[in-house]
Amino acid sequence: MEHLFDAAVYQQMIEEKGSQLFGKRYRIHPIDEPLVHRMIAYFIQDEQRAKEEGISLGKGLMLTGPVGCGKSSLMQICAAMSGGPFAPKVVNARQVAMEFNKSGYEVIAKYGDLAFDKDTGFPIVYCFDGLGSESPTSHYGQSCNVMEEILISRGDLARPRQMLTHVITNLDAPTLEKRYGKPVRSRMREMFNLISFSPDSPDKRQ
Repeated sequence: MEHLFDAAVYQQMIEEKGSQLFGKRYRIHPIDEPLVHRMIAYFIQDEQRAKEEGISLGKGLMLTGPVGCGKSSLMQICAAMSGGPFAPKVVNARQVAMEFNKSGYEVIAKYGDLAFDKDTGFPIVYCFDGLGSESPTSHYGQSCNVMEEILISRGDLARPRQMLTHVITNLDAPTLEKRYGKPVRSRMREMFNLISFSPDSPDKRQ
């Protein structure tokens, strides 16, 4: 798919959508512009620009960065502006853990198996926000690292590119490996493009 990549135009569109969703003060800070341009290349599926940025369009995104840098809001804006098979449904990882506490292993099937949107007919693309922030989970005394199981299941389906997954996290690679284990960390390399905010990106919540 070919696009005329005009970063300034798309960035303005993101700021306008951000103002609608999060208030008129929303704007892209200069330090974040390179990352935003990578996100744009991915979500408009610009093959040439994605290749220049080292992004695989056949993988999902792992969006990382310091607390308050704007990870979740940027992903929500991209989700709202996307269409067709690439529009992600953003779900909080803590919410998934609470669902498991209530409903058990059917929650792993809900988020881990290939499912299709009833309106569009496309496979559902989930974005798990706050990965690593979820509390330990159990259902009738059976403990489970629910996000680990979901990522393994989705990773199996991602290999033939049947299903995309995105995650948003404050954690670095060693901490994710400690939380979910080496097999999941290895699977993440197959599933995700790593897109990281600068450590110097300002806290937008202040």
